[in-house]
Amino acid sequence: MLEKTLNQKGQEEAPFELLVAVIIMGFVIFIGLQAMVKLNEERCYNETDASLEGLKKSVQIIANQGIPQSVSFHLATCYNPEEEKIWLKEYNDPNLCADYCGAQKNLCILLQYFYSGENSFAIRKCVEISPDTVFPSAAARCPNREEEGYELIDFKEAIPRGNYQLRSRTDPTSIFPTVCAYRQKE
Repeated sequence: MLEKTLNQKGQEEAPFELLVAVIIMGFVIFIGLQAMVKLNEERCYNETDASLEGLKKSVQIIANQGIPQSVSFHLATCYNPEEEKIWLKEYNDPNLCADYCGAQKNLCILLQYFYSGENSFAIRKCVEISPDTVFPSAAARCPNREEEGYELIDFKEAIPRGNYQLRSRTDPTSIFPTVCAYRQKE
């Protein structure tokens, strides 16, 4: 009789124990999926940051040293390119410049990335170049390379993804660097 009561009680508890196990497993799966999503977001952010860092270094080299640069500027495929904006912007804000450049400056140039899609975010990087650096968008200061398959891009307007050749066209009598940014047409 005692065996029958214990056996019946165990059978009554089994569905409840199974339900608790399923609920716990559901939470574990949910938390695991959330961790994977967060990990993927971090990977995408870090890839974007690394690409921007590479572009920043190339711009600094061409503007400060005049050494031609070839740059493959392709960001992480995680984000919709239609919702991205990348450009160089001059700021006349000593506090902002100090935050990003680590030194007191009245003027600074920041490489800016802004993603306007879901979970929007921005990345800013200090570009150590003269605020007077010119990025012409017309062939008046830069040779036309359309026949070679290149278009001239003004980095202070927008920097689309692509393969670039950066060339210095600074006049020997000028103290301000002129950088011709040619993007290979697709």
